[in-house]
Amino acid sequence: MTTPRICVAGIGAIGGTLAATLARGGAPVSLIARGETLSHLRAHGLTLTGAGQAYTCRPDAAERASGPADILFLAVKSHQLPSLLPAILPAVGPETLIVPVVNGIPWWMTAGDAPPAFRAIAPLLDPTGRLAIHLPTRQIAGCVAYAFSASPAPGRVHSLRPMRLMLGPATSGPHARLDQLADLLRACGIDACIADTIRGEIWTKLAGNVASNPLSVITGATLAAMATTPATRAIVHATLNEAIAVGTACGIPPLKPAGAICDIMAAAGAHETSMLQDFRAGRTLETVAIGDALVALAAHLGVPTPVTATLLGLVTFQCTSLPVKEQTS
Repeated sequence: MTTPRICVAGIGAIGGTLAATLARGGAPVSLIARGETLSHLRAHGLTLTGAGQAYTCRPDAAERASGPADILFLAVKSHQLPSLLPAILPAVGPETLIVPVVNGIPWWMTAGDAPPAFRAIAPLLDPTGRLAIHLPTRQIAGCVAYAFSASPAPGRVHSLRPMRLMLGPATSGPHARLDQLADLLRACGIDACIADTIRGEIWTKLAGNVASNPLSVITGATLAAMATTPATRAIVHATLNEAIAVGTACGIPPLKPAGAICDIMAAAGAHETSMLQDFRAGRTLETVAIGDALVALAAHLGVPTPVTATLLGLVTFQCTSLPVKEQTS
């Protein structure tokens, strides 16, 4: 892959960190953004801070892609993908490598010849079916991102540590393009590697997300606090076990044990989850891909998930009751 045309759609905490790191490493990158973020990018560029340093780049930014890309990163929340589709379709050519950097169960795991239980939850992740139609699974590279980032303002991102990306093909086949992509990412300072089984990596991240994100909205606690405080660690551990049980029922190996994932969360330090950041900013929470889809999948498989369902119910209560609290305070 010689001088690939890279497009990053969605310039929030993850997309902004990814795009700025690629640009700093010399990779040609263009951006797709909307609203205030697009206005800021055009006027002031994209700024990445962290480790006592600041870097500003000025890649081309537009509301809609102007032509096919060699690599297209989709760095928005899962529920935002359907509305983003018209903006990204011009970037999708027959050989474009599509890399969805999303939390939760990705829509492509429910498409094509997916097992019946996964196909049953497709309407939750791809309500109109247009993602499966326009973003072919054969062109998708599964991706799991570990990035301790935040976007304090449009066009500005702050990263506490280098981004790590796990990559793997959504379908069986040669890994040559993924190897080239991983090499490119590493050359730009991103810790990238090819996973033996990307579905196992996705499920490990999903388990960690469903055990930490909803609980963080309820408690307001950081990852380390939730993983080390006895009361919350017990809830985290129980939720992890439910997610692992669902993954096992789906035949997804290998899955880390709950204790190991808890320890990873504890090592994250005083970092707030993305869902807690979204809750405080009044944004729509990504509970569908992270939680609702998991619970629905579990129901189809006959796997009980009472703790997960309770946490999701409490998050819904928190979101709907907050305006009432503010009005009466």
